[in-house]
Amino acid sequence: MTPSDAPAAVARLDGVTKYFGDTAALRGISLALPHGVVGLLGPNGAGKSTLMRLLLGLDTVDSGTVELLGWPLPEASLQARAEIGFMPEDDSLFPGLNGIEQVVHAARLCGLGPTDAFARAHEMLDLVGLSDARYRSASGFSLGMRQRLRLAMALVHGPRLVLLDEPTSGLDPAGRAEMLDLIREVGQAGTAVLLSTHVLGDVEEVCDHVVLLTRGKLGFSGPTSRFRAGAAGRQAAYAVGAAASEVGPDSVVGPDGVVGPDGVVTQDGAAGPGGGVVVSHYVVDVIGDAAALATELRRTQHSVKVDADRLQITFPTGDTAALWQAAVTCGVGIRSFRPQQEAMADAFVRHLRLDDPTRRAGEGAP
Repeated sequence: MTPSDAPAAVARLDGVTKYFGDTAALRGISLALPHGVVGLLGPNGAGKSTLMRLLLGLDTVDSGTVELLGWPLPEASLQARAEIGFMPEDDSLFPGLNGIEQVVHAARLCGLGPTDAFARAHEMLDLVGLSDARYRSASGFSLGMRQRLRLAMALVHGPRLVLLDEPTSGLDPAGRAEMLDLIREVGQAGTAVLLSTHVLGDVEEVCDHVVLLTRGKLGFSGPTSRFRAGAAGRQAAYAVGAAASEVGPDSVVGPDGVVGPDGVVTQDGAAGPGGGVVVSHYVVDVIGDAAALATELRRTQHSVKVDADRLQITFPTGDTAALWQAAVTCGVGIRSFRPQQEAMADAFVRHLRLDDPTRRAGEGAP
């Protein structure tokens, strides 16, 4: 049996359901796991561990199909497992062995011969910064050293995909930074990484892509930049209606195009609010009565905070049309309009809320 030709995705799940007794751990998951460093997020009980066990071939689905690195599971679990590495959350070191022996033993279990196992073990210990401790007993290693040793063991056979379960758990800030640097380096070297974690900052720092599970269902799958609403660093000047002349002689961008110094509007499909990026949070500097604009926006169910002549506005759908309409209604101009990047924690809560029908019903109630 051979894997399918060069799969575009590291793993594919189609309609995957998994029960434990009467409890559905995964419910109809369809997912294409991309290359790169992928963050696997979700609250406790969301199905993350079950998904990892399915990919490792330790469990089988009740319905649906799973393909890993081109190998169909469970039919080719052994072939697929030979091409993946796993770093569990638990301290899984072999008792009584020093650093080099730990990694050599892992390499031998993965099928490497004695010579290749020793060569690869030395390379991996150099990679994770444990070259000076390779002959010390692993029982005397600090937590950070033990974590890096387990990463070396997961990588020793040169896997195409490595699964990491809470790799920064319990580490101090320096140890966490070292581990994240290693994960980033592994990903940049071409090894696909699936990082399961509760630490949202880890995902923000190293992950290209986010998969969010909630109540056994797929809540989100996409680039990390799209998981968080907003576009940091983008800013432009905007004006509405007659207030355009108050901004000054420079051209400004409005919802209908570019307003030049002579007041002529020229259409520009590339310009306009958001620049094609879905944004939910903005800081808006107002020319005129900021309080009146805030009151008008609140009538249309927008969340608004007022600080002097500056507003912070949340657009539930990312559609900013209500801002321009409210400004025209109030006769207020917009001096600047800056999309703000949403915090990872806020994005996480927002996605969970979107998947919770009880919360959605409550928010829509009078």
